[in-house]
Amino acid sequence: MLRKKPSVSVVIRTRNMESRLSELLLGLSRQTLRPSEVVVVDNFSGEGTLQKMTGFLSSAKTRFFKDQTAVKLVPVPDSEFSHAYSTNAGILFSEGELVCITNGHSLPFSKTWLESGVAHFRDPEVAGVGGYSTPHTDGTVWEKLAYRWSWKEFNEISRMYAKDSYFSTMNCVLRRALWEEYPFDEKLPDEIPLSSRFGGEDYDWATEMLARRHKIVVEPMFCVYHSHGDGLSVLASKYIVWRRIRKRIATLSRPRESFTKIRFSKPRYFDL
Repeated sequence: MLRKKPSVSVVIRTRNMESRLSELLLGLSRQTLRPSEVVVVDNFSGEGTLQKMTGFLSSAKTRFFKDQTAVKLVPVPDSEFSHAYSTNAGILFSEGELVCITNGHSLPFSKTWLESGVAHFRDPEVAGVGGYSTPHTDGTVWEKLAYRWSWKEFNEISRMYAKDSYFSTMNCVLRRALWEEYPFDEKLPDEIPLSSRFGGEDYDWATEMLARRHKIVVEPMFCVYHSHGDGLSVLASKYIVWRRIRKRIATLSRPRESFTKIRFSKPRYFDL
C-alpha cells in the first residue's frame, strides 16, 4: 500500500552536461511536490567530462536544493550505454516508492508537473503514468508540426488520451516495486530492428504491465518541453523505425521475463 505522501525519486538521464540540465534542476526545486532525491545518470565520454558533472551537481545540490534533497550521480560510459541500461542503473540506486524518469533536456511544463503525475498512484492498480511532450521554443518547425499532428490535435480534440497507453522514459512515473519485478529489458529479442539505439524498452514495460492486469495512465498535465532540433527527414526516419519496433514488441508472448545486467554486475555511483 502506497503511503499518503509517498517518497518520489527523480531519475535524470543526461549526456555530458546537457545544456538545459541546470534549468531542469531549478524546475525540480520549485515543484509543489518536491522529490526526495535526484539521481543523475550521466552517459559520459571521458573522465574529464565526468569530473565536470561531479562538480556541477555538488554545487547544484546546495544552490537549488539547499542540501535538503539527496543528489546521486551514476556514471555510464559510452561503451556500456543503452537506453534500458542507463534507466535501470538510475532506478537501482533510487530509494523512492515512486520513480519519475526524464531526460536532461526535458523541462517540466509547470510547478505542478510532478504532483500531477504522482496523483494517479492513489489507485493501487496503476503501474505507471506517462506524459506527452511539446518542442522547446527553439525547436524546428517540423518538430512543432509533428507535435500538433501526433499529440495535441489527435489526443486533446478526440479525447483519446483517456484510452491511450503512451509511456516513455522521456517523461514518466512508475511504481518501483513493479520495476523490481520487471526491469527495463536490456536484451529485447535480436530481431527487433535497432531497438538498442532507438529504445522501445519503455513501450515493452508498459505492455508487460498491462498484460499483468495493471494500469498505465496518460496525464495531460504531466507534460514536458522536449526536442532535439530534428529536421523532416530525421523525424520521418525515427517515426518509421519506432513503428517497426512497437509492432514487433506487441507480438511478444506475455507475461515474460526481462534481462538486465545489473543483476550480475552493479554500476558505481556517488553520493554528492
